[in-house]
Amino acid sequence: MIRLLIILFSILSLTTLFAQKYEAELVNTVTHISIKNGKLVKTVTVEIKINNRAGEKYTRVSIPFSSMEKVSGIEGYIKDNQGEIVRKLKKNDITERSFISDFSFYEDHFIKEFTLKHNNYPYTVVYSYQVQEDEFIYVDYWLPVIDIKVPTLQASLTVEVPNDYKMAIREQFVGHYKTSSYESKIKYTWNASFNEVIEPETFSPPMLNYLPSVVIVPQEFNYETDGSFSTWKSYGDWQYQLLEDIEELPESEKTKIYTLIRGMDHPVDKIKTLYHYLQDETRYINISIETGGLKPHSAAYVAKNKYGDCKALTNYFKSVLNTIGIPSYYTKVWAGDPIRSIDKSMPSQQSNHVILYVPIESDTLWLDCTSDGPFNYLGTFSQNREVFIIEKNNSHLAWTPAFSPNEVLETRRIKFFPDNINGLKAQFENTYKGGQYESLFSASHAMSESRKLSFIRDHFVEKGFELLDFNLKEAPRDSAVIHLSYSAGSDNIYKDYGNETLIKILPFSIPEFEKPGTRKLPVQLDYPISKTDTLEYSIPVGNKVSNTLQPQHIENKYGDYAIEFQEYDNKIVVIKSFLLHSGEYGIEEYEDFYNFITEVKKLEKSTYIVTTQQR
Repeated sequence: MIRLLIILFSILSLTTLFAQKYEAELVNTVTHISIKNGKLVKTVTVEIKINNRAGEKYTRVSIPFSSMEKVSGIEGYIKDNQGEIVRKLKKNDITERSFISDFSFYEDHFIKEFTLKHNNYPYTVVYSYQVQEDEFIYVDYWLPVIDIKVPTLQASLTVEVPNDYKMAIREQFVGHYKTSSYESKIKYTWNASFNEVIEPETFSPPMLNYLPSVVIVPQEFNYETDGSFSTWKSYGDWQYQLLEDIEELPESEKTKIYTLIRGMDHPVDKIKTLYHYLQDETRYINISIETGGLKPHSAAYVAKNKYGDCKALTNYFKSVLNTIGIPSYYTKVWAGDPIRSIDKSMPSQQSNHVILYVPIESDTLWLDCTSDGPFNYLGTFSQNREVFIIEKNNSHLAWTPAFSPNEVLETRRIKFFPDNINGLKAQFENTYKGGQYESLFSASHAMSESRKLSFIRDHFVEKGFELLDFNLKEAPRDSAVIHLSYSAGSDNIYKDYGNETLIKILPFSIPEFEKPGTRKLPVQLDYPISKTDTLEYSIPVGNKVSNTLQPQHIENKYGDYAIEFQEYDNKIVVIKSFLLHSGEYGIEEYEDFYNFITEVKKLEKSTYIVTTQQR
């Protein structure tokens, strides 16, 4: 009896320790899908254990729906730690709101929301609902994980379809489906769990790559019109049909277009002028493709209302170019960071954004019609990835251009002035491209002066320096570069030791990578990291450089680092460069990659200028 009590106590202790490790646990989720007569009905039941106050964020439930997705049968309750029901969800606990309340753009897209919260931990939230879809292009994208920091103890998916229903299935980190047949139906069943909670690491691939999931798409479907996922071409033919009847512009808009380009001969000049018109006259509403559907609002709608999501603005500008005889192509992309690859073996909707591809005789243009940034600049959001170009009878996959090192280059020109009374003052003249340019561009346009000051001080002023003043200066409209100049003080650069003064070489800001023994995931660098420095140090009056400054150079498959020195007019000028190549580096070569980074950092940290006072 005593032994049994010890065993029971041990089990309970382990369970408690497991629970205390996480804010919440997805105890169980059950999804059942049935397809009959072309209609899809999905029933979902979710059971979440809330272990502490931090886990309360998982008690807020949002269920999106639209005119094509009817939500019903919402039920829910709370169980205490003894399994007793302490509260049931009431009808008036459920609120409903428009997805975008300030616009009529998606007046048929809504969200049902409710919160089930208790004051004694741990407790369990249980809820269920049903969704009916008359038209659909996914049977399901089953992802039985609510957060990468929350374990899923048990999950199941059941799909019932007619015997002759054809589907494409992709499984990841789940057991292979089991099937059973009865009457004229076939039932597929999957089971999964997610107990090895993972943490994102520096420049790791998308976390979705490591989560259990099942993707199921129908081979034939009806969504607005009949379509097929049997090939990428057939998928593109269906998308092309959705665009055919929504391209016509009002005559007044056409007149405006012709007026804007009057006297212009070169196609690029015309396209750029009209792109500026798009930017200046329309507003972008950030609606995901998953929420906003796959058929854009018409070009006439955007011309009249002057706003739209990525689909509507792209279709509108495609119509603008078509008006002046320049062909362009609606292009679907999975945008964002890190880059998600397309599964080419499974033709299907694999995008969250739309851009415009414009091939012309002298160049190829890629236009993001939602951007306020430079003309023909996709940015970190859409560069270097596979996209799906929609073309009549010839839809196909292609790649957007990848950033070169020069297109992401960060340049610092810094002058250091030692002051025996006030310490050191430094003048920074920095130029940014790529991701840093995009951050500063956004700050320049969207932030108040006080927020901008805090943002620059927190993210762009070098560590160990106190910001004194700054000036943020943009280049001309279509130049993807921005200049930040600032002055700052520090007492960490010049250090006196008796009759010697040591001058610290300001290091590059290089990402911190995990040690090889702890790194679990590969490295995915979507674009290069490229930096150059020109550092000018004034030698203290009466001092001379007393150590030998040798140039250094490190180069391998991962990148390049160089440093050299020049001395003139009682100054030392340090010229440095650092390049980390874009690419994917597997865990088997991570130690070599890490050693390159470490070697560069050690060299940066160990290099000093030593000056000695002359008597």
